[in-house]
Amino acid sequence: MPFALSRVAAASLLVLAAVASLAAEPPTDPQSSANSAESTQAAPADGPCTPPPAGAALTLAQARLDALRCNRTIIAARRGVEASQADIQIASQRPNPVLSLGVENINPHAGVGAGNLRSKTVDSTVRVDQLIETANKGNLRVDAARKASAAAGEVVQAVVAQQAGMVEQAFFDALASQERVAVLRETLALYERTRQASETRLRAGDVARADVTKLQLDALRAQNDMRQAITDHYRDKALLAQAMGVPGTLADNRLVADWPALDAAVPPPDPDTLQRRPDVTAAEARLAAAAAARDLARAGRVPDVTIGAQAEHYPTSPSNSSGSGNSFGVFLSIPLPVRHSNGGEARRAEVDYYAALDDRNRVMLEAGNEIDRLRSQLETARQSLRQMRDEVLPAAESVAGNAEFAYSKGASGVLDLLDARRALRQTRLDAVVAQGEYAKALSAYRAALQTSTTAAPARTAATPARP
Repeated sequence: MPFALSRVAAASLLVLAAVASLAAEPPTDPQSSANSAESTQAAPADGPCTPPPAGAALTLAQARLDALRCNRTIIAARRGVEASQADIQIASQRPNPVLSLGVENINPHAGVGAGNLRSKTVDSTVRVDQLIETANKGNLRVDAARKASAAAGEVVQAVVAQQAGMVEQAFFDALASQERVAVLRETLALYERTRQASETRLRAGDVARADVTKLQLDALRAQNDMRQAITDHYRDKALLAQAMGVPGTLADNRLVADWPALDAAVPPPDPDTLQRRPDVTAAEARLAAAAAARDLARAGRVPDVTIGAQAEHYPTSPSNSSGSGNSFGVFLSIPLPVRHSNGGEARRAEVDYYAALDDRNRVMLEAGNEIDRLRSQLETARQSLRQMRDEVLPAAESVAGNAEFAYSKGASGVLDLLDARRALRQTRLDAVVAQGEYAKALSAYRAALQTSTTAAPARTAATPARP
């Protein structure tokens, strides 16, 4: 390109560009970097995810660990944190200076003259422009990005609590269906023993063929129930594998009966617990991020300015006596807000802030109602299980035992025996259901009382009035 500058002018422009770039780049926050590194190291590895070995027993604790490592919703939330940390880096970047090179006043009729490039009769310029952000936009942008990243971290904790609770619910569902299969298998074994005894008595003439047929029909019904229970159990284990995030259906794995104790202690709720729940702290963090974004949008109403420095070389020649030689200039550019002053962006940020405020209030209301509801549900499930264990199940076993003894002695008919067995079988299945409902209620209540590990307890700020 036919342009030339003196060394002094070129050096001056390069120094100006370097100083502007260094001044625009904010210092790195070591505390923020340390927190980001710590949060990255604290997150469990997310792969590879493999199912438990075939035939291995699966405990509730292992299911939780696999979910923390493999659950796709949790992994997606962690990716959101990584993206928000990148957003902080993006927000910390200040506008780069712009270097412009130009050649003008080229006269094709008069020519550019003889000699080297520096002697050519053309007007060559080099210019550096730097955008200067006003109204503290740079720091406001970084503050908004950091608060959005903090909100993403709180969202991860809320997602982990939610998904871990779903894994526990799926585990207890699969465990209850496993216990249901065991109850029906025991019932079938009892029918088999009775069938063999009835065949012996039939040959001896002690029972009628109709009674033996009734026993066989009831045994066939129990077999159908067990097949359906096995199908339900495989379905529940497949849902558990899906909640954990591992491939396969866990068809070859047996669940360890990690039933909670009936007298398991549960802490009472308090206002501090409510305000430190992960979903509430996430809503509070989103509200803070919306407030920071609103401040940034308000600052956008103040126009930015651009400063520039230029060096120009326009030599004289016999055909061009109007050359100016070497000249320098400085510039200042300010956009004129004659059509708009970014009022739409400010208005949208205002709406987003109050939307985040409404969401915070909704989350707090739902969280408080959920804790009260789950507390009542837990007490009801506990009383039902205690009554089932202490009163209903022993009574059904006593009645069935008496019916078995009376039938074996010929003191009662086969219909009384079948009624007692059906009642015992249904009572045992109801006991399994009650055990599962209590375990799920306790798990849900404990999950509702989980608190954030990063948010400090603080009184919720008063709700500001809408403008």
